Amino acid sequence: MSTLEERRVRCPNCGKMVPAMRYCIYCGARLPQAPLIGAPEVSPPSPKQAPLPPTIKVRKPFFPGAKSEIEQLMSGITVLYERKISLLDLFQSGEVSERVFLKLYREYCGKLNEYLKARSAKMDELKSSLEDKRNALSNIKMQLEELEVRTKVGEIDPATYNRQAEKLRIEERGLNETLNSLNADIKALENILGDKKPGEIYELERKLRRTKSALEKMGKEGKIAQETLKFVISDVEKMAGFLDSLIKDRKEKEKKLREELETLQTRYKLSELSIEEYERRKREIQSEIAKIWE
Repeated sequence: MSTLEERRVRCPNCGKMVPAMRYCIYCGARLPQAPLIGAPEVSPPSPKQAPLPPTIKVRKPFFPGAKSEIEQLMSGITVLYERKISLLDLFQSGEVSERVFLKLYREYCGKLNEYLKARSAKMDELKSSLEDKRNALSNIKMQLEELEVRTKVGEIDPATYNRQAEKLRIEERGLNETLNSLNADIKALENILGDKKPGEIYELERKLRRTKSALEKMGKEGKIAQETLKFVISDVEKMAGFLDSLIKDRKEKEKKLREELETLQTRYKLSELSIEEYERRKREIQSEIAKIWE
């Protein structure tokens, strides 16, 4: 049973235990607000529902509409990426020994893997629930249509139709609210590092590229064991490749704009454009480039 399905309250009107939505699915009465059920601040669940060690203090997340449990999980993933990169900085600057670095780096890699597995499991759970709710909603729409037809042919009287149709519409509203909530959670789970701006992700990627070069130099100078170097370089490449995949479209867009800017400069040098036209269009392109990374 999913977290969303477990949230239930007692209807103050009919007394039944119902999903914690705005309205009772049985009588339509407005329901009291249910307390949020979220994972501990730093311990999102693994696929087996075992809490992760409470070692990550997360920042204020930015996943509109997502549940606290999802926000904590996704923010935790961001923190672990940042922590690994910070540890790499300390190591290449000589502020931490190879032995301690490797111990902590492996620890963070393991934790990140647990978080990513928890994310994958939660994604599967929510998508399954989403499909069930969509099927239920489709069934209600069919029941409403069937009810209308039965009324038109005289099988059901208007009073009975109104009563049964209203009950179905209340259930329909409840399902739509659940669908919206599920969609918000799924969108948040899909948006890894969604609590960071594109420009921040780009900077993390560039930092990883620089780190790789620094580590390779350390390897050539014998300042790091080859076994350690091989393990860390492989992981750094995977992280950099993943970050690149998140902003690849933005990079392509920036590349095209810079080519356009270069063409503009060439046209100006060839006297195709006046200084006023050149400066105006140049400001516009530079503004578009800045917006890409906001």
